[in-house]
Amino acid sequence: MGSVDLALAVVVAAANVAVAAVLLARSGGGTQMPRIFGRPQPFPRLRAAMHVCLGLGMGVGWLVKDIFPPHSTGDAVLFNVVRILLSAGLAAALLVAFQHARPIRDKTAR
Repeated sequence: MGSVDLALAVVVAAANVAVAAVLLARSGGGTQMPRIFGRPQPFPRLRAAMHVCLGLGMGVGWLVKDIFPPHSTGDAVLFNVVRILLSAGLAAALLVAFQHARPIRDKTAR
């Protein structure tokens, strides 16, 4: 793994875990909707879970991919764990997207 790959993997892992920590810290135990960059973030726990899965799947998976030799048991297990983490991150992102309450325009208010 080159130094650029190592730096990118660390940045991806740290950034996603940091966003998850900010979401959890600002949510007040899930009782209020945090604002990040001025925008409200609905479902902060679900979004935090998504960022943790993405950070671990992409960042940490990228960091440890060169530890095991190709086509070994460890490599296969790591591949499956990363695939599960990224699938869980995708599922959480889809849940956030579909559960987000969108404003319904009232035709009588016009």
